[in-house]
Amino acid sequence: MNDLEDEILGLLLLNPDFMKQCVISDELFLNGTNKFIFNLFKQQYSDSKTISIVGLAENYKHVFNDNFKINEIISKLSELMSEVIPVNNFSYYQETLLARYIQNKILHVVDLYKNEKISTEEMLDQIHKFESMSIKTEAGKKSAEEIFKLINSKNKSIKFRLKKLSDYVDVKEQDLVVIGARPSVGKTAFMLNLFEDLSKKYNCIFFSMEMSEIQIYRRLVSINTAIPIKCLNMIETDYQREAIESGCKNISNNNLKVYFGGQTIRTLKRTIANESKNGHVIAFIDYAGLIGGKNSNQSIYEHLTSVLKELRRVTLDFDCTIFLAAQLNRNADDKKEPKLSELKETGELEQSATEVIFLHNENFENTQSLKEIELSIIIAKNRDGKTGKTKLKYNRENQRFEEINKY
Repeated sequence: MNDLEDEILGLLLLNPDFMKQCVISDELFLNGTNKFIFNLFKQQYSDSKTISIVGLAENYKHVFNDNFKINEIISKLSELMSEVIPVNNFSYYQETLLARYIQNKILHVVDLYKNEKISTEEMLDQIHKFESMSIKTEAGKKSAEEIFKLINSKNKSIKFRLKKLSDYVDVKEQDLVVIGARPSVGKTAFMLNLFEDLSKKYNCIFFSMEMSEIQIYRRLVSINTAIPIKCLNMIETDYQREAIESGCKNISNNNLKVYFGGQTIRTLKRTIANESKNGHVIAFIDYAGLIGGKNSNQSIYEHLTSVLKELRRVTLDFDCTIFLAAQLNRNADDKKEPKLSELKETGELEQSATEVIFLHNENFENTQSLKEIELSIIIAKNRDGKTGKTKLKYNRENQRFEEINKY
């Protein structure tokens, strides 16, 4: 299932009461089979206030024909039922379907104008008509107590052990936090530090699309124990063995899972949806440029723009916070502080993110041989808080980030 129309039909099948919110018409469906199914759903819900595959097969045999065969329709509905991911915000999918419809209609009008089938005035009138179309839904009514609870979000802040940075950024549940850096600066290590720390209090998942299982777990144990990675498989003392075994136990006891290999936006969405059933989940994705699923007719820019919009929807539709690693453009100056405009491939990283944090090594060329360095942590965007800069100490041998204490 990879089409917006399929998702809408699947959501209606999974939650028939969405039909009460349904304000779209069959005209918005491009696929003839989907248009047929949508009208079938509307008829069944009007007759019995529910939508069910069994009911359709038993009570509506007379509406099927050679173009829409009952076995093929039932098979498709069964597939939709097994693949659909439940969400609360049905309006978003209706609005997206309408936006697609409007775009297609405007493109058709422009083609007619190019072929001299309509005048300039007619073209502009038609475009204005389509652009003025909108979906009107009633906003949910909230009590004063619900509003107060919603805006008083102190208990929704996500705090981590790097206290100064944590207070500065003040990440909230359901945020989309982008962690940007040039290659080899330490963004994956930074993400793993947050992952290891937050998994003591939250349900955390890490999607590693570049590193192997052994690389990730070695780093996690090193971060937990502060023992250099190179010592993990060259144990020389009983003390080291005990410390490493204790670190392994700590990681095992933390509420964390690591998923390895390629991911698409759909596999990410499904995994996060399943994990969020047990409470708030914090997902770490390493990194944006490796998320697959690009259509053959999409540019990289279009694909990543779509991915970022979907990830933002995931944080809002599910009880989820996302930390997303991102690279900077190759032409970015290594010696200068990163800018939002230098986030690689798409401006949507800047638009969809609630916070953007850059890691920057001001002396990159002169610090490659050092075991421990200072990194600038630049809060370049903070939707509900301050922007600015602080510094952290980064130990390359054990991958651990620490605050800098200056007396």
